[in-house]
Amino acid sequence: MKNITLKHYTRLRDTLEYDLILEHLKPKNNFGGKQMNIHTMPYANVKYCIRLLPKISDWNGVLQLFEICFDIDEKTFWKAPITDFFAVRKFVTEEFARIIATENKLLATLSTDSHLWDMAGADKLKPYSDTLPLLQLGKQFGQYPFDLGRKPYGEIFSLLAQTKAQNEVENEYRKLVSG
Repeated sequence: MKNITLKHYTRLRDTLEYDLILEHLKPKNNFGGKQMNIHTMPYANVKYCIRLLPKISDWNGVLQLFEICFDIDEKTFWKAPITDFFAVRKFVTEEFARIIATENKLLATLSTDSHLWDMAGADKLKPYSDTLPLLQLGKQFGQYPFDLGRKPYGEIFSLLAQTKAQNEVENEYRKLVSG
């Protein structure tokens, strides 16, 4: 088996020989001489990639994901060795799964009033789930929400987690004082 380019791999009629072997490569964070760091990527880019991942159905989608994550051009993508692609694809998938799990764990709310929130029409907010946190931070810090979307993901996520924790403590405090 040769370490062919990604372009050559996509032109093969039968990729099974490559797929079976390369699927077992260890994750690697280096593609086209660049590394991906989710914490320094813009918040909006991370959220876009999270929405993009389950919708990828062809090589154009994969190219778009790699261009965003590794800040590479199309030429670099297609010239990459197939072994690099498989190892990096595994890394990207695991990294976004980790980020999603962390977000779900740290930003989830366990409110006894969640059924009231649902009855009030919480489903109407779902299409805006990526920008609503930016809107809340923008109000709090007096900044335009979409400017915050260009800030590093790690900074925005940290602020969201801190704001959530503070809100939960304040709500519990109000309950104790009034109860």
